[in-house]
Amino acid sequence: MSAENFLNAETDTFGGIIKGDNKFKVPLYQRDYSWNKTHWNDLWLDIETNRKNDSKHYMGSVVLVSKNKKQYDIIDGQQRLTTLTILVLAVVDALKNLVKREIDVDNNEKRIELLITDFIGKKSLSSLNYENKIELNESNNPFFSTYLTNFRKPINIKSTIKSNKLLFDCFNYYKELIKEEIFKDEDVSSLISFVEYISDSLLFIQITATDDLSAYLIFETLNDRGLDLSVTDLLKNYLFSIVDDSDKSHVKNIWDVTINHVSYSGFPKFLRHYWMMQNGLIQEKELFKTVKRHINTPKTAFNLLNSMSEVSEVYAALSESNHQLWEGDEKVKKHIRELSLFNVTQCYPLLINSYLYLEHDDWVATLRICSVISFRYMVVSGLNPNALESKYNDACKAINAGTAKSARDIFLILQPLYVSDEDFERNFESKSIRTKRSAKLARYIVYSIENHLSEHVFDFEFDNGSLEHVLPENPSAEWNDNFPKDIEESFIYRLGNFTLLEPDKNRVIGNKNFENKSDVYKTSRYELTKRFGFQKWNQDNIKARQKYLAKQAKAIWHLPYA
Repeated sequence: MSAENFLNAETDTFGGIIKGDNKFKVPLYQRDYSWNKTHWNDLWLDIETNRKNDSKHYMGSVVLVSKNKKQYDIIDGQQRLTTLTILVLAVVDALKNLVKREIDVDNNEKRIELLITDFIGKKSLSSLNYENKIELNESNNPFFSTYLTNFRKPINIKSTIKSNKLLFDCFNYYKELIKEEIFKDEDVSSLISFVEYISDSLLFIQITATDDLSAYLIFETLNDRGLDLSVTDLLKNYLFSIVDDSDKSHVKNIWDVTINHVSYSGFPKFLRHYWMMQNGLIQEKELFKTVKRHINTPKTAFNLLNSMSEVSEVYAALSESNHQLWEGDEKVKKHIRELSLFNVTQCYPLLINSYLYLEHDDWVATLRICSVISFRYMVVSGLNPNALESKYNDACKAINAGTAKSARDIFLILQPLYVSDEDFERNFESKSIRTKRSAKLARYIVYSIENHLSEHVFDFEFDNGSLEHVLPENPSAEWNDNFPKDIEESFIYRLGNFTLLEPDKNRVIGNKNFENKSDVYKTSRYELTKRFGFQKWNQDNIKARQKYLAKQAKAIWHLPYA
């Protein structure tokens, strides 16, 4: 089929698009209004710069689907068309204020009526409300049509959803700019000139398709040419383009379940991990094309949507230790917190498969395997995380194939990632952590060793103990004999230089010399500090203590299968 059979493309102005009897609808699956102050200001600067230079301004493309005579769905362009409509509403509001002050009432009322008829809509004979030219989606349209286009102030704007607050803030933002920069001398001709520029000098490529699939193909082509749409936008529009109109409401409901769990911005990463748990490794740049190749009928679209919605809550819970899914399961919460602390997500496809297909105890054990491997491999040994995905994917495949049925089976596949005790201990002995950047990680490590040595179990996130630097972060001159200025920083952040101390005791010792500190350490409730035992503090003793801590770490971050 040639392009002219399913689309029409022409250059048109904002006024050329919006004036007349055409009506434009934002489909139910499109995102809520999302422009913010940065976008509003960029648009304003573009308009004012080009207006002063007496030059036209290109606004990009608008993709529409012709539904029937004079009725169009907006596939791409809703943010720009909505914002320009609000900008015109702000101009109308300035004229309404003149009428309230009884300034040139007859002429200003005529101007208001012309602007509303041309750019906003017509009043309904029955309700006397405006029937807008643009109908927003179901989240935004009630607010837009009830308040903005009827110039009513909401009773409690704080109670409305974020996108509606943005609509209202946009209106107020442009009201102030018009008042301060366009209408400061209350010269109506300046308002008229401003609106005429918006109407006649803002240019769009208007692309009109005959059906949703054709519109989607245009949408995708524009993306290939630099529109920079996310996988989320592309997949959503594609799925809606291949299902029947009667199914679109159902599709939206299922889609929303997934998005509510993983978030709009988090969806591309979720989709990649979801696809990997089912189909194997895939690069992000190949993701959408691969999904599209496999999902090409309404049935496969629904299968994908249903399957994604079923695992999306588990996926979201993997980064949230307090999620209701883990209620009452302290071991799971602990390991989820660890993975978040280590900033590890490569194992998510494996963890979802383990959660779905293994017994609960094996799932928890798999979670610990991923945490311990991550700590040994990435946190302490600093190895390249790129190699992790391939092995995790091998374990995923084994679960899908039924050959990995236990945590032990999974460990045997992942064993090449498990840093040996000898290498781990050696790497730990030289490990430094800059607490200004990674204080939480340092606390986690020191508290884990404390809990290993102590009869008590302290939670590193909630216990009020201070992370004490024996050699202080800002050492006084008394420390220079053992730690000359040129080397002191390399020892301040060594793990062997860290211990735990009650806040009140930490305040008392401050940056005092080691003799004063060691007397206080003996009174601490923390076993790691109470056992300190060194008579002096120098480079050799930091190394010796860190060697001791490394032996404890080897026992703590150890797997029974190794």
